[in-house]
Formats: sequence, C-alpha cells, structure tokens
Amino acid sequence: MRLNTVLNFRDMRRYTKNPLDVIFEELLPLKLKDKVSGKGDRSKERACVHEMSVMFACFKKNEFEQTQCSNEINKFQACANKHYADKYKRKKDLQEGNISLGKDNLTPREVNYLLKKYPNP
Repeated sequence: MRLNTVLNFRDMRRYTKNPLDVIFEELLPLKLKDKVSGKGDRSKERACVHEMSVMFACFKKNEFEQTQCSNEINKFQACANKHYADKYKRKKDLQEGNISLGKDNLTPREVNYLLKKYPNP
C-alpha cells in the first residue's frame, strides 16, 4: 500500500462536488477476520440502578428509616436476585458451550465459535 494513493484518495474525496465521481479503491481486503477480540465483552449497563436510586430517594425522604421504605427495598432485592440468577445462567451456558442464537448480542466466544464453524470461503 502506498501512502501517496491513500492521501490522493482522501484529497479527491474531499474536493469532488459529485459523490458519484469518487472512485472506490480497495485498500484492505473486504473480508471478516477469523476471530474477534473479547475487549467489548463486558456490558456497559449496570443492573438495578433505577431501583437503587428510588430506594435511596425514599431513604433520604424518610431520614433513613428502613421500615417506611420496605416496598422499595423489596423491589431492589427482587431485581438484584433476578440479575444474579440471569448472570449464573449465562455463566453456566458459557461453560456448557450452549449458544442462544435468538439473542440480540452474542458474546465474543459465541461469535468465535460461529466463525470457526462457518469460515470464510
């Protein structure tokens, strides 16, 4: 790959008035790699944040009397128990090697398994 072609391609793309005049030049091969990294494996969202904030707001309103906030405490504990049960189930499925293809997001291990099973031609 020559640096001049990349720079000229960027300059041409920047200064053309008609986007149909831009010439596509394949700089890297357009194919998937054989595996993905596990860097994005951890979920960004935290569990039960809303329930925790409602519980702390109730504590603040009632000067940290737990008896008056029992409903919010029960909701938070139910959410936390559900989260831990889901986490345990995902960990058990991962150890057994089960892949649930109906989910929106696959883990990197599942993606690597599918890429190994169906490689690029």
